[in-house]
Amino acid sequence: MKGSHFLWISTAHGVVFTGMLGFLHYFKFISWHPLNWTKRLQIFPDVHSSVKWLLTFIVILIIINIVIGLFLLIKKVPPIVTSILVGFAIWLILEWSIHQDFSHIKWNSIPILVTILIISRALAETIHYYNRKVYDNKG
Repeated sequence: MKGSHFLWISTAHGVVFTGMLGFLHYFKFISWHPLNWTKRLQIFPDVHSSVKWLLTFIVILIIINIVIGLFLLIKKVPPIVTSILVGFAIWLILEWSIHQDFSHIKWNSIPILVTILIISRALAETIHYYNRKVYDNKG
């Protein structure tokens, strides 16, 4: 996969996921604030929230690049299987990092789970498309 495609795909998915996090928080679909990790880790405690959103976008971009690398490694497995497994794993890691236990997983965790699964599925299908259709037809 070309580097420029890799960058555009990860940036687009990062922007969409960060926007969806803002949407879920604004309309109170999630009970936690997406920027609380900056308070807990005491990263730039006195800066404007737009800088914290930019930092959140950068962290999401790094995670998406790691997931893209994982999808590229296991490209023989159907994308639906890998996207569901990776999406659930990311969701469990996120819930654990927010609450430090799994007792807070209730009905209010479904919107973030669905969001992660949608992004994971779109990412897996995009990687699958570029590997099968775009680059295999050129050779």
